[in-house]
Amino acid sequence: MRPLPHGPPRYSPPMTSPATNTDPWAKLDAELDAWAAAGRTADLWWRDDDAVAWGPKLERLCELTATTGLLLAVIPARAEEGLARASQIPHLRIAQHGYAHVNHAPKGQGLGAWELGLHRGAARVMAELDEGRARLQAIFGGRFLAVIVPPWNRIDPALFGPMVERGYRGVSAFGPRASERYDLVIANAQCDPIKWKGGARFAGEAKALGDLIGHLKARRTGAVDGDEPTGVLTHHIDLDEDGWAFCARLAEAVTAHPAARWRDALDIFGHAPGEIFGHPPGEPFGAGT
Repeated sequence: MRPLPHGPPRYSPPMTSPATNTDPWAKLDAELDAWAAAGRTADLWWRDDDAVAWGPKLERLCELTATTGLLLAVIPARAEEGLARASQIPHLRIAQHGYAHVNHAPKGQGLGAWELGLHRGAARVMAELDEGRARLQAIFGGRFLAVIVPPWNRIDPALFGPMVERGYRGVSAFGPRASERYDLVIANAQCDPIKWKGGARFAGEAKALGDLIGHLKARRTGAVDGDEPTGVLTHHIDLDEDGWAFCARLAEAVTAHPAARWRDALDIFGHAPGEIFGHPPGEPFGAGT
């Protein structure tokens, strides 16, 4: 089994020295200024994983992302009916976060956690995805996009063919996308503000912004695919107050810079109105603003 390929790591976050500005927010501005100097605009987007229920934290995230757009990755088998409230949020889209977020990889072999691998056979995996898709369509209607967000950001590319046959339009995992081309739109996240080892907590501004700036710079200089928008990944259930503060400041900083813009997942994954998975009500996020 192999995960969705990201390509070799060809960049790292900018290094600091006593002679350089160590403020990570100033570094973000400097990188975006470099995009402006090149006559380019840096596209970014926002994804949030593990949604199963409506609650105060999700409501807070929806308010925070009103100017950014949000792709909410919902776990179909665990989604509560009350989560349908999310379909009333104009800037929110729904993606399919696997099926039940359960690890099916053999233990003790160092494989990591996999739900969308071939450990059970492709037919079993696709049957679950079919069931999960139908449930999300029933709950969210036209807000659902035909996009798979694999649990633990791992998916075997052998599943891409069956996914295309079923009308899926895209996949979103983590890291810069590889040079391989598929009949799916691959748009990953590259910035996760949470440090998971030892218990979920904010990773710190230097780490979170370092990853974000690293991907922006790699795109600008051609080290990775320059057309892939830079993705921010959150897990609203696990954000602490420092993490929330960071997210709020990031949303404002990107919105305020003339060489940066937030992209709607609808635009990124090219979901066209009238297709089998429904059509989005109203205009895409950001239209007319």
